[in-house]
Amino acid sequence: MYNILITGGAGFIGTALAKKLLTLNHKITIIDLKNKFSSIHNEFDKYILDIIDYKNFSILKGRSYDFIFHLAAQTSSVISQVEPTLDVDTNVKGTLNICNFARECNAKKIIFTSSMATYGNVKGKVTENNKQIPLSNYGVSKVSGEYYINMYNQFGIKNTIFRLFNVYGPGQDMLNLRQGMASIFMAQSIVSNEIKVTGSFSRYRDFIYIDDVVNALILGIDEKTDLSIYNVGSQEATTVAQLIDLILEINDKPKDDFKVINIGSHDGDQFGSISDSGKLVKLGWKVKVPLLVGMKNMYIYAKKVLL
Repeated sequence: MYNILITGGAGFIGTALAKKLLTLNHKITIIDLKNKFSSIHNEFDKYILDIIDYKNFSILKGRSYDFIFHLAAQTSSVISQVEPTLDVDTNVKGTLNICNFARECNAKKIIFTSSMATYGNVKGKVTENNKQIPLSNYGVSKVSGEYYINMYNQFGIKNTIFRLFNVYGPGQDMLNLRQGMASIFMAQSIVSNEIKVTGSFSRYRDFIYIDDVVNALILGIDEKTDLSIYNVGSQEATTVAQLIDLILEINDKPKDDFKVINIGSHDGDQFGSISDSGKLVKLGWKVKVPLLVGMKNMYIYAKKVLL
């Protein structure tokens, strides 16, 4: 059993990860912003903590953790373009604060969720060795986070970095229409008969189900992943047009009732990204939930939240 701290532990991925780790008999502490918590987090040791200011970590003074899963971040590329200083404060300064706290609490390792946004536009599948040429402030902030975390290896703090592709599934924030392509389109399909699309319908993404992502992150505890970087994706491309068609197929309302509207694009939006997750597969990880099954699960969840 390990003492594990999860930053952003009340978020979409953080909550799913915390629940899974609890079933493995680890002692879990989660930190997040006040508005992120709900009754579903009562089974965890939890603290309201904004990672932007290091003095806020005083609430954890004297506590020690074996592993820190660092998930807390401003995760929208749209918001990062509109409010770049918030992005820097949370993702860059906040990550530096986590590194310093890792030293203070004698953590063995930081397991960091980076992003496919660090790569920018790359033709074909992206490997971990691809050059990082981010197109958004968000992508730049994640590259910075990787550098900070790697730098702290000199202080005896190991790390594993997971570059996540487009994570979706039950538990995702269905009310946030500025983050998460699958969740945005699905939410629109449930509450209205219009789906508003930014950018080309030919753009494509690599969608990966939440349970598969959690199974990957847990591998970060294993020493064999020390100082390694892994892509976490399905290794399959799905265009915007294909995603919308799938959402309308599983929707209870007739497909002909919907109107799909293109409302233009925004700065920093990648045209396409597909993972080569072969390095992770070699560890025994594999995609267990195909997109159709995952989207059906997400649709059932989304209706409960929105209707």
